[in-house]
Amino acid sequence: MPEPSDPRAATAPSPRVWSRLVAIRGTLAALVVFAASAAWFGVGLDREPHFVDESAYIAQSYYADLYFKGDGNNPAWLTYPAYDLPPLPKYLTGGILRAAGFAATNPTDAQKWYENTSYRPESAAELWWARLPSVFLGALGCLALSAFATRAARDLRVGVLAAACLAINPLYAMHARRAMSDVPAEAFILLTLAAGLASWDRLLAGRFGPRAWLEAALAGLAAGCAAASKLNGLLALIVLASWVGLAWVLPGVPLRRRCAVAAAALISAAIAASAFVALNPFMTARPTPPAGARRATLGAALLVERFRLLITHRLAVSRNQSEGFADDAVGTPIEKIKVVTVQGFGRFGLFGPRASNSVIRYDPRQDWGAAVWLPWTALGAAWTLRRGRTQRSAGEPPTSWAALVYAAVALAVVTSYLPLAWDRYFLSIQAGSALLAAGCAIAACDWIGARAARPAPPSAEAPP
Repeated sequence: MPEPSDPRAATAPSPRVWSRLVAIRGTLAALVVFAASAAWFGVGLDREPHFVDESAYIAQSYYADLYFKGDGNNPAWLTYPAYDLPPLPKYLTGGILRAAGFAATNPTDAQKWYENTSYRPESAAELWWARLPSVFLGALGCLALSAFATRAARDLRVGVLAAACLAINPLYAMHARRAMSDVPAEAFILLTLAAGLASWDRLLAGRFGPRAWLEAALAGLAAGCAAASKLNGLLALIVLASWVGLAWVLPGVPLRRRCAVAAAALISAAIAASAFVALNPFMTARPTPPAGARRATLGAALLVERFRLLITHRLAVSRNQSEGFADDAVGTPIEKIKVVTVQGFGRFGLFGPRASNSVIRYDPRQDWGAAVWLPWTALGAAWTLRRGRTQRSAGEPPTSWAALVYAAVALAVVTSYLPLAWDRYFLSIQAGSALLAAGCAIAACDWIGARAARPAPPSAEAPP
């Protein structure tokens, strides 16, 4: 501690001032991450090649008009398009198209697309506007990853670098420019994890104030939005559940704190379920009259039955796609592991090409990046494991271990489910890889800096 006469004592900021400076630095970093990511995704948006599913979401954007008007019992909610594609991206697409002054689509457009997937109900201008929600949600995903990684590593530099790695990842950037459901779902998953880890951190440290419970509620709301964007958004709840398990297996954690973490996860799950139902009138619609036997059957179904239909329908679609695109199908567990290892860290990793060709299963020209990206993330996992031990030794909740659990769970879920070697299925492992790689890179820079700053040993004097 410096003496009062020491000039450093007069210039050292007080703890309160220092806390404010840290908060300001974090806020500025968040603004930079969001603005830079949105600009990166938005530049050249009109030059992004059209993808067939974008027209499907635009064709079904009339559901936004039904939802915002509160017409939750309209018979359209029990038709095939209502449960074939998730609702929230259709609301985002329809909402921005209406705000831009474009005319609404109708069920005829949706039917035409299913009859001929080359049908395009949108103009070039409409496609540009329809892509904007993905641009901003893609930036929100980078911001959420930055917050999540910063808390996990207790280092703002790791958070900013992780967000940068995700933003420049060719797969994530491509989907952030498409009017589809993949990046909205991923963004809400990452928002769930950022809020959920904040709550987990506070409760495991014994801070039971209202902020921890509000963060758990925010995590639940984001998880509901993730599932309403795409059913693989349920990954967010799986990770929250795994963090409860982590809290219970950590030695020395008081029972009250473990129970608080479990209670927060239950709150998140309950709010997620409520948000999902509120965002998807298919779950509750009971039109009068039902107008058709199929609609009558759906109208009489309970919530659980309708949710089961969503799951079985999605599995059936994946199965049919595997049969229709046999060359892209991935059947055995060994093949799934090989594809995720080579493609997930190769052509779809940080060093992958801007455009990939799924016809070739293993291609050194597309997948060479796995030789760099996979070892890099593996070293990052080792560093994260060690960082968690350091946090435990300091008496802090091991948030780094929670991040490592997330990356491992995402990798396991993607690998076990993977039906086809298509790019969209590899999206959920990219954020975890970016986080691990960022931690490794910052640790390496600190080590190099420490080595460079170390004074050279004194040289021995020459004998007379």
